[in-house]
Amino acid sequence: MQEKLTSLLKVFILVHLLAGCENLFVEEPANNPEAIFENLWNTFNEEYAPFEERNVDWNAGYAKFRPIVSASTTNDELFEILSQLLATLDDGHVSMTAPGKNVFFSNKIRQEKTDDELFDPVLIKNAYLETGFKEDSEQSYVYGKIKNENIGYIFFDHVGENFFKLNDFLSEFETTDGLIFDFRHNQGGDFTYCFSEMGRLTAEKRFVFRSKTKNGKGKNDYTEWKKWFIAPAGKYIEKPIVVLTDRYTISAGERSVMAFKTLPNVTLVGDTTNGAHGTMIGRELANGWFYSLVPQKVELFNGISYEGVGLAPDIPVKNNFSEIESGTDKTLETAIDVLK
Repeated sequence: MQEKLTSLLKVFILVHLLAGCENLFVEEPANNPEAIFENLWNTFNEEYAPFEERNVDWNAGYAKFRPIVSASTTNDELFEILSQLLATLDDGHVSMTAPGKNVFFSNKIRQEKTDDELFDPVLIKNAYLETGFKEDSEQSYVYGKIKNENIGYIFFDHVGENFFKLNDFLSEFETTDGLIFDFRHNQGGDFTYCFSEMGRLTAEKRFVFRSKTKNGKGKNDYTEWKKWFIAPAGKYIEKPIVVLTDRYTISAGERSVMAFKTLPNVTLVGDTTNGAHGTMIGRELANGWFYSLVPQKVELFNGISYEGVGLAPDIPVKNNFSEIESGTDKTLETAIDVLK
């Protein structure tokens, strides 16, 4: 037995030594402007999934921007060139950071902060919720009763452990006439928290979406499709529900909206979501800059991809700045009217 263990240990050590040697001789990417451009372009070419969904010709981007990068290109010039290249994706999950620079977002809405001021959680607490509403110190959730109405309201800033509060919310407002779930400006996170916690809102198992992820450098190198579901759990609550969305509802926030879309008693109100809901991963360039990309395709239960498009509301409503300044959230008021 001892000899067998010794032999196994020798094999284990040999395998890891060989693996270490292999890594040892992998050439590190060169740290010069041309090599950095090539590295970023090639990484996206091999690992980024939704080129087709976003109608982007990545080779055309190379042809346009590669000739203007040379050995003498400065850091400022290179950051600008790479930003222009990434901007062709218009992807809310693609960004780039460098020391002394503002974070660059490929998505025009996020980069230019378009209509960012049209949602104000403080206004909602002051003008629309009865006293005694619940929230945490980080404002990751806010929930309470709409003034003068038998309607429960909950806002989620992102998707994570804050969703553990969903059960408390449902228990407190299970006798209301309806519920409002506010996903406007939801920053994303981990959608599985939402899927596992919303079991009280469905009486049957429901297929939400499927996803597949790049697992090789080839254009068609993907894992098999994986299906994601929500399933009943706990005391079932059946009542009219309105889900609020806007152009900043992104990532896991969008996947959460997808789950709500499977429920027959749900109405979506607001603006179209961002359209960036595949898994996001990070990469580092040789000069220490960081960027993110999307190696995943996602299709809703109806077989359609909304990447680059977003999920459209059933009732389109968009606030304007003058209304917000005067203390009115027209989108929320529309949701209240739906539930009356």
